[in-house]
Amino acid sequence: MRSIAVALAVARKDLLSEWRSRELVPALAQFVVLALVIANFGFQVDSRTAPAIAPGVLWLALVFAGLVAFGRAFAAEKEQSSLEQVILTSAPPAAIFAGKALAAAALLVVCEAVLLPALALFFGTPLSIPLAAAVLLATIGMAALGCMFAAMVAQLRAREVMLPLLTLPLWIPFIVAGGQAVQVMMGGGNSYGQALWLLIDFDILFLVLTSLAARFVLDE
Repeated sequence: MRSIAVALAVARKDLLSEWRSRELVPALAQFVVLALVIANFGFQVDSRTAPAIAPGVLWLALVFAGLVAFGRAFAAEKEQSSLEQVILTSAPPAAIFAGKALAAAALLVVCEAVLLPALALFFGTPLSIPLAAAVLLATIGMAALGCMFAAMVAQLRAREVMLPLLTLPLWIPFIVAGGQAVQVMMGGGNSYGQALWLLIDFDILFLVLTSLAARFVLDE
């Protein structure tokens, strides 16, 4: 129970900081909308091609928005040199990491609330609970991995370059399974359940691994 309280407190602190500054979420929302506008003009989109194009555009926008959101997860602590003080408290490292990941994932979910209606507008993707479930499940695993690598590279000068290099290869399973789920919903088929279970399996795997690695990553 104490670990849950610590995680929620860390997440609340990050979300309140973003609410006061209102810097990241508006920028990410504008980015995902602009990405869809550019893709809409860059591709010949019609009822035949939309099911093939929309999943790629969706996950491309999510990946780049996620890199920005998770890259900022430890930015405030680095700028204020406060991460060491947080680690020196008796709070469990896994709880601190979970709170940071939860806050970053919540910010990305807010952007997805803009992205999915915009995708429906430009590409005719049906707005549905299964679509939101697939995106949300992918966001959970992506947040765990993104925040872990963000913590690892937070002290590096080239962190903007290193974060994508480390994160993108391990995000591929979520992109593949999530893209398959979106394609099934748009074009028909019966493999949506299989894609959803794959996302759940990947979430469990990476949540466990990142929780175990949190102590070593934050102690660096």
